[in-house]
Amino acid sequence: MKPLIIIISLTILIVAGGSITLYLLNSESQRLDDSLSSLGEAIENGNWDNASKNLKEFNSKWDRTSSLWSMLVDHYEIDNIELLLSQLASYVKNKNRNDALSSVSSLKTLIKHIPEKESLSLKNVF
Repeated sequence: MKPLIIIISLTILIVAGGSITLYLLNSESQRLDDSLSSLGEAIENGNWDNASKNLKEFNSKWDRTSSLWSMLVDHYEIDNIELLLSQLASYVKNKNRNDALSSVSSLKTLIKHIPEKESLSLKNVF
């Protein structure tokens, strides 16, 4: 009877840990996506000063988030996001509207992809 209790307890801990991890990934992903939307609007309107400010705010949010995500997800995904961020910074600095908007869109896709990739679904299992 004792081994059964241990197995059930460990199963509950694993499921709870996975649920908490997925919640954290989803909430951080949504927060980053909202920040990128603000950045995209500033770029769309040609407000480069506001875009620079939003980019700095996003970078500070990303720095906090990446330290958490590096423990939870594949580093390849984080490296891709950081590469796009450095490109975006250059595009905003040079006021290159089309490339900056493209980078924002790519970043949004990558950030939304991470929680989807980590969620428990048939697509991810098979």
